Amino acid sequence: MTEVESAGRSYGGESAIDRDDRRRRQLLDAGLRVFGSVGYRAATVRGLCREAKVADRHFYRHFDKTEDLLLAVYGECIARLTNSAVEAMAEVDPHSDVGAVARQVLDSFFQVIEDPHLARVVWMEVLGVSPRVEQTYLTVMQQFGALLLGYLRTFAGDVPSGPDLDVDLLATAAIGGISHTAMTWYLSGYAAERRAVVATIATMLANIVAPLQA
Repeated sequence: MTEVESAGRSYGGESAIDRDDRRRRQLLDAGLRVFGSVGYRAATVRGLCREAKVADRHFYRHFDKTEDLLLAVYGECIARLTNSAVEAMAEVDPHSDVGAVARQVLDSFFQVIEDPHLARVVWMEVLGVSPRVEQTYLTVMQQFGALLLGYLRTFAGDVPSGPDLDVDLLATAAIGGISHTAMTWYLSGYAAERRAVVATIATMLANIVAPLQA
């Protein structure tokens, strides 16, 4: 029997597709643990496969190189962060002021950041890897800043016209402040209480959004 034929067979009620999905999931979970602990640069395909409990050959069925796994893990981390914010947005009292809304959304966001593996991947391990990873990081940060600022704008009124106000730069400023705070909070071993971090950043965001009020 060839390897292809063997790969297509079911074992223990698990189809070939299910096996592939399970192994990919195991590699993603292992990637988060390894990149989030020893770091991306110290990771090897063999070490990742051992952590995932899969044979080395299965790695290359899903990823060309460790950079591809890093990007996949990073994408899942960003999805967790974004989903936490979006879910919090759905529960916001529409009559709340901007500061209260920011605190509610950010509390959910920073709760996810309390996972040190995720925090290290998002704010440490994707930096300086390659132009492709760097561009992905910058695009993701800008998109999240635009999402958050755009949402808060609905509580602040319309943006006034004028040549001196650049909403894209405001989004960059917002996510820059959040991102740097998240990184330093992680590096401090989460020394400050989450509520203090959230209250501080919420105040900053309220001040950023304030000029957008009509």
